[in-house]
Amino acid sequence: MHLTGRQFKKSKRVLALLLSAVMLMGGCGNSAKPEEEIALIDPVSSANVTETVSRRTLYDYDVLDGGVFPIITEYPAAIGMKAADIGYFPGQRVTSGSVLFSGDMKDYYDQERSVRDSLDELIVSYAESRRVNEIKLRELNYFIEARDDENLPNSPYMQIIVQKALFDKELLEYTINDNDMVYNLDVAHYNTLLNRIAENQARRLVRSYMNGTVVAVASVNPGTLISEGTNVSAVTDGHSLNILAEYRNARDFENAGEYYAIIDGKRYEITHVPYSSAEYSALKASGSEVYSVFRFEDPEGAVKVGQKANIVLVKDRKEDVLSVSNLAIHRDEGGYYVSLVSGDKAYITKGMTDGVFTEVVSGINEGDVLLLDSYTEAPENIATLSRGDFYIKYEGTGYLYYPDITNISNNVKYGTVTLTLKNVTKGQRVKRGDVIAYVSVAENSVILEELTLKLTRLGERRDRAQAAYDDPSTYYLDKDVQEKMKNAVSTLDRQIQSVSEQIQEIQASYSVTAFYAPCDGVVGYITELSDGAVLKANELIATVAADSAEYLYAMNESKILMYGMDLIGEYNDPNTGETVQFPATVSSVSFGPISSDLATDRVFVMPVGVTLPGGAHDPNAEISAEIPNGYTIVPQNPYEEWLLQQEAANAPAKQSYKLTGYIEYETDVVLVPAKAVTFSNDQAYVTVFDGEKYVKIGFIAGGANPTKSVMIDNVAYIWAAEGLEEGMVVVY
Repeated sequence: MHLTGRQFKKSKRVLALLLSAVMLMGGCGNSAKPEEEIALIDPVSSANVTETVSRRTLYDYDVLDGGVFPIITEYPAAIGMKAADIGYFPGQRVTSGSVLFSGDMKDYYDQERSVRDSLDELIVSYAESRRVNEIKLRELNYFIEARDDENLPNSPYMQIIVQKALFDKELLEYTINDNDMVYNLDVAHYNTLLNRIAENQARRLVRSYMNGTVVAVASVNPGTLISEGTNVSAVTDGHSLNILAEYRNARDFENAGEYYAIIDGKRYEITHVPYSSAEYSALKASGSEVYSVFRFEDPEGAVKVGQKANIVLVKDRKEDVLSVSNLAIHRDEGGYYVSLVSGDKAYITKGMTDGVFTEVVSGINEGDVLLLDSYTEAPENIATLSRGDFYIKYEGTGYLYYPDITNISNNVKYGTVTLTLKNVTKGQRVKRGDVIAYVSVAENSVILEELTLKLTRLGERRDRAQAAYDDPSTYYLDKDVQEKMKNAVSTLDRQIQSVSEQIQEIQASYSVTAFYAPCDGVVGYITELSDGAVLKANELIATVAADSAEYLYAMNESKILMYGMDLIGEYNDPNTGETVQFPATVSSVSFGPISSDLATDRVFVMPVGVTLPGGAHDPNAEISAEIPNGYTIVPQNPYEEWLLQQEAANAPAKQSYKLTGYIEYETDVVLVPAKAVTFSNDQAYVTVFDGEKYVKIGFIAGGANPTKSVMIDNVAYIWAAEGLEEGMVVVY
């Protein structure tokens, strides 16, 4: 028999009615049986083509990935400068006033010396000339006053002499006044220069204005140009915390039904802290990543920095509402309708939808059986939901890292320095004061003779200045002149001291026989020059990595390692071969509440209460292989070039340590078998058996990536933030 399309559709509906009748006649009973006795739906039953109108909670939500971060203060360079030194590294404590970062001061030292020398010469020269002029002026006054005596003859010749004396006096007074003005202007100018140099020197020192812990530093080498306003360090007080999560605009939170955080399985009330338009624009313009920021209430102090935080943003929620599958809803000229199992069409009024189910405000009743146009797989498994711990493990590699490196260079300013013996090798452990290299210094007698002669001349000049000041005639000079003469003596004393110190420095240079280790640590580089080679000025001889700043660094491109996270390090003991574990903490902020200046794809990991083998404590280790970008390496030297080659080749693997920990840990949460969960429009659903019927319901799955399951007792689970309870029975 041939059926038309309409006849085929009608016969299909009749078949569905018959199958539904079979299901209704053989229902599940009035009470739930024990879990092992629950009868699963027959794969060919009419449950595949019908749906019972039920009540459920509908959600429209997002879960934002976040974490607990410290509130930090970033410190920028106050002036453009060349980098010189990093004072503190991540995890190290600082106090208010501590120098976090310093710029190169050499140019300022040279400027200051030049300006001060000019000022000193001005003070001495002016005092000498002013005294001479004052004496001349006093003699002219005596002469003129003597000629005014009525008893002296008043000849024309004498009148001419007096007139000339008056003219000379007036000219000398003008000269003195003019010289005074120029002198005062010059002194003010030099003092302004000195003040400016001092201010700029101070501005090249980036100081902390708080007690706290360093959490980030700029990755720069000495000599690197730092622009004004570039952040070079960051500090936290260790107490103030915020939650940062993936960005949503302020309107999303204003319009949300509610939002809260889940940390370690517990719910915390939070408050969104929106950016102003100017703040948001500045962040975007700087290239920094933008995050949503939240304050949170934690009266018990249970929340710790570095913990995972899931922000549940509930846009809308309708609890215990009559709802049906979207597959059951159709539309014609009369509006929205559903098809009852009786064959009738029921028009409905729709409410909220979560994308899979839709609230029915009116038109049908709870328990009505509807026809569906699609088939679903029948469940084969059951599970009773229980509480437990959900965790995502981290496993990575940390590389031994010594960022605090000191350069040992040929800083002998005078004489010819010859390398006589290299006393250490690369990777060797040294103590402060150990000899790095022996040298000899050939004297430069010309410089020493010149300075000795200069010292003699200054002494003679100082004696004359002192004698002039002590001369009885000085008593009759103006107090201002006397003060300037006194200042001249003091200035000459300072110049004599400076030259004397320079001579002592030269003599000390000639007595240099070796260069020494400035700290306990490891030799990271030793010059390849042969014994007998002449060293250039400031030529790099060696570097020593201070073992007081011992870290592991770990790559963090995926941004899963957060400041404050606790990790476990692991290595094989080189002596016994046994596996040794040690605690470690992520001590740097590489993303989140930090600007693009300090953001990086790696983190500092600080071993806690342990000294690691290898590197600083293994004479055979090559420390340079563990320093991919040491901060205090002089640019353009063989060591730096070698490091760049090593980093490009991913070479720093010799001193590596296994690191493990937990990216996320949720305590005592409802665990759901991953196979029982289906996702639609990023919403999670399970089918629940309530003892009488099977109902598919939505719930809020924990985690920004809820499909990320973990194996617990050989079963993959996800966790529920809201909507499911312990003891519920799910089928799948």
